[in-house]
Order: sequence, then C-alpha cells, then structure tokens
Amino acid sequence: MNVKLQSAFIAKLRFVIEKIAEDKKSAAHTFRRDILRECQSLSDFPYRCRRSIYYNDDNIRDLIFKGWTVIYKITDDEIKVFALTKYEDYKDENSL
Repeated sequence: MNVKLQSAFIAKLRFVIEKIAEDKKSAAHTFRRDILRECQSLSDFPYRCRRSIYYNDDNIRDLIFKGWTVIYKITDDEIKVFALTKYEDYKDENSL
C-alpha cells in the first residue's frame, strides 16, 4: 500500500521544521527524516496506530511522534497522510 503525503501535511511539516531549525538545524533535519520514515512505515501495518480522537471514523488514525500527531486515512489502495498537529490541553469552560 502506498503512502501519499497530502499538501496540508507537507505545509505544516515545513513550518514545524523551519521553527525547529531556528534553534538547531541538525535537530530539524533529524525530525524531518524520522517523521517521514514513520509515515512511510505505515504501509507495512496501517492499523497499528490508534483510532483518531479527532474524527469518528475507524479508517482515520493517529500516529503519535515525539508529541506530535500525524493524522492519516486508510483507503482501499493508499494511505493519505493529511494533518500534523500538536495536542494542546484546553481548559473546560465550566472550570473557569
């Protein structure tokens, strides 16, 4: 099964890499290499990651990578990696 990186994922990844590179270019290079390697490894066993907490669909999964969530969808013929997000802990409005 092929892994296809969608434009929204690529744009967010570039942004994150640029921010990391501001502090340390070698860390940015390592982050890019490792996250892309993890994305490509999804082709071996696409259902290994948890069902997405952001979508109500068994075919949409969350790959957790160094505190980041790579969101992807499994279709009949490919895996579409479409989002990269960082989990943020939002306070419940009622607790304010």
